[in-house]
Amino acid sequence: MTNMIKVLDHGFVTLRNVSGPTRRADQTYDADDTDPANAARMSFEQTDSGRTKEQDLKLAEYLMKNWHNTPFEMVEIWLEMKLPIFIARQFVRHRTVSINEVSGRYVTLPPEWYIPEIVGGKPINAKQGQENNLDGTTQFIFKESLEEHCRAGYKRYLSSINLGVAPEHARMFLSLNHYTHWLWKQDLHNVMHFLRPRDHSHAQIEAQMYAKAVCLLLKKVLPNSMRLYDEYRKVK
Repeated sequence: MTNMIKVLDHGFVTLRNVSGPTRRADQTYDADDTDPANAARMSFEQTDSGRTKEQDLKLAEYLMKNWHNTPFEMVEIWLEMKLPIFIARQFVRHRTVSINEVSGRYVTLPPEWYIPEIVGGKPINAKQGQENNLDGTTQFIFKESLEEHCRAGYKRYLSSINLGVAPEHARMFLSLNHYTHWLWKQDLHNVMHFLRPRDHSHAQIEAQMYAKAVCLLLKKVLPNSMRLYDEYRKVK
């Protein structure tokens, strides 16, 4: 089972771990689609009461359908992401997440920045977003200019560090499309809450790509829970 999906030109999403309240030494992850139902049974002191998997999945659907959220908060997700800074800053507004991010104060960041394969044009009838409405020449000029800008900024960044400038100030030469790298931990309910606005056609295209990668990785481990996400949480 592959637990990593490449995203954009230098980015990726890796599923590091998934855990639930029940230890499963014989499985890759300590989590299962039955965990939310089993956790919910604590209300009646019937946790680990020997229900069938079919009964647990039926209860899980009832819980999801009726917005009983805490049972799904009992499953924790750890993700590793490498993503452009401007996408990362969109994601951190989800305040339920715990993040440990690589620090430009302590390490010299590598020469990795995002150049879009297709450069979006300003939409005619919308205040935000993009459309694939630019001619090839305009896209080429933009990408060449952006690449030149990033290379020049990175060169100044390294030169400043070599001159003795503190990395926390030298990094100001880097662009918003430079890549950052972090470890992301969030419970399953709030992962779904995070995915709702990002796994949607109105979200920025690059954000959608990361959200879809997260969905694909979780479907391999929690197929029923993610089916319930598609049915009851995902914005259609």
